Amino acid sequence: MSERSGRPLAGMSPLGFLWRSFVRPRAAKFALGVGLMLGARIPQRVPALLIGIAVDALLLRQTRFAIPLIPQSWVPASTTGHLLLVLGVMGAALLAETGMDWFGQLAYERVTLETLHDVRTRVYELTTSLPTSYYDDAKGGDVMSVLNNDVDNLKGLFDGTRDGILYGGQIASAFAFMFFLHAELAVLLLVIPAVLLPTSRKYGSLVNARYENVRESVGEVNIRLRDAIAGIGTVKAFGNERVEAERVERASETYKSTNWSTIKLRILYNGNVYSIASVGSWGLFLLGGYWIIEGAPWLFTHSLSPGTLLTFLIYAQSFLQPTRQLAVEVIDSIQNARASCNRIVNLVTQADDTRDRYTTTDEAVAVSDIAYRDVSFGYENSDEYALEDVDFEVAPGDFVGVVGASGAGKSTLVKLLFRFYEPDEGSILVGGRDVESVDVETLRSQIGYVSQDPFLFASTVEENIAYARPQVSRSAVVEAAKTAGAHEFITSLPDGYDSQVGQRGSSLSGGQRQRIAIARALVDDPPVIVFDEATSHVDNDTEAEIQRSLSATAGDRTVISIAHRLSTVRDADRILVLDDGRIVETGSHEELLDAGGTYADLWRVQVGQVAAETDDNVDVFGGDAPV
Repeated sequence: MSERSGRPLAGMSPLGFLWRSFVRPRAAKFALGVGLMLGARIPQRVPALLIGIAVDALLLRQTRFAIPLIPQSWVPASTTGHLLLVLGVMGAALLAETGMDWFGQLAYERVTLETLHDVRTRVYELTTSLPTSYYDDAKGGDVMSVLNNDVDNLKGLFDGTRDGILYGGQIASAFAFMFFLHAELAVLLLVIPAVLLPTSRKYGSLVNARYENVRESVGEVNIRLRDAIAGIGTVKAFGNERVEAERVERASETYKSTNWSTIKLRILYNGNVYSIASVGSWGLFLLGGYWIIEGAPWLFTHSLSPGTLLTFLIYAQSFLQPTRQLAVEVIDSIQNARASCNRIVNLVTQADDTRDRYTTTDEAVAVSDIAYRDVSFGYENSDEYALEDVDFEVAPGDFVGVVGASGAGKSTLVKLLFRFYEPDEGSILVGGRDVESVDVETLRSQIGYVSQDPFLFASTVEENIAYARPQVSRSAVVEAAKTAGAHEFITSLPDGYDSQVGQRGSSLSGGQRQRIAIARALVDDPPVIVFDEATSHVDNDTEAEIQRSLSATAGDRTVISIAHRLSTVRDADRILVLDDGRIVETGSHEELLDAGGTYADLWRVQVGQVAAETDDNVDVFGGDAPV
């Protein structure tokens, strides 16, 4: 992807990518929020200044009463008037501080939420282009961790950056006021940040590495939880609740130990910084007291009054406290969020690279004829090919069946057509073009797909059928359902087409889910439909009904049907027989039976099974068969 489309540039840091892609377009809004909050730090310093003036001028009578930036002609003559003026200026300063800080926080928090929303939706959009092989490695839970935990954790980066700027502004404004009050004492105070700066840099590098481990361990916990919950039926069926609990416990233990290591480092460093700041504050008080009593020490020349020291000590807290927070809290928050930012950008980079391979600038092509040319493919972490030297053609309007024993490579064959995976050798052509030169969205939009175990979304029947075309009419949905043999059972549901199907279609039977999935594939009226053992969960009568409907409406549509039950493809124009990843036979049903090869053997086995299952006197569990 080019720079224009948002891909991280070579050598750009994750934080740089985040800034360029998400923050910079909203930089003005961020600046407004921070600017208002930063401006609030100026009136925040006014009360301490006025207290010092009041102590020296009104209580100790050491100086003339005067407030900077207020003309002397505005100053009342009486002491009571002086006090009222002090209170009035302090009230005005409080209103200014509160108003600016309030509007600044609103502006900053709103733009932060907008940015995080943009990050989450953009990252999700990109992760949908990740290859299927990425999820084969059980990384789905890690992707969820990135989209949820890491994107949420990214807020610490925005909060840390904001706080860093505000603490910096607080430090700068406090130092400016202290320098205005007493330049020599203010310069001495710079020793503390000079000591903290190198230690904070070291702490930042140490804690960043530990937060990387923390975020990785969170991903592992999510993977374990996702698998345990998604497979809860299998877990319970095998009585493995304790086993899964132990797996989750081990993953959580790793997270606990990595997080505890980070916490210990933070507490240790925070204690050291607090001690340094406290010693500095005590030293300032002792030095100031000596200065007032004995006069200016060493090479210093300026005098120091009690009121000035009091104001200076108040400002010193406004200087030392944010210095400590800047050295610990801000660094900790940013480094924690930075680890999440690294994981987000790593995922985005992988997804972006994949989208490059799947997107072309070529014109769209109509998927009609399909050809496999000497295609070989093997899954990662496997030493053997799942498909080897596969070569065949499918003409427009053909009905082609694909059969073979379990593990023969039938489903892999169509996964390559959808570009869920890429061939290791050979090529796949659609409309005379290599699929690698066809935009993947264009390719998939022209192929309907029904899997052996279809996924239904937790919404209504109609929404599931209309998934490929959300704006399609109800009549088109009903027509597709009728073709798929689903209309009758749908209308018997409590709310008909408006009935909720539950999570993954849990409220429906396996056969009902498959018929809805078939209707979903038909409603978009694609020129090619692929059935991957799509009638495996329906009874013989329903299968026959579906086959009749499909045959009647197929027309010029190309159909590729992967079947375990050979009756599904008996009427196919041509049947491909796969064995151990190779096409070993091809022909019509009758031709293959006459050949007496692998297909004929499979057919005899299945016919024998049917006969056994319908034998009145046979029960596979050892008893009378039900009538």
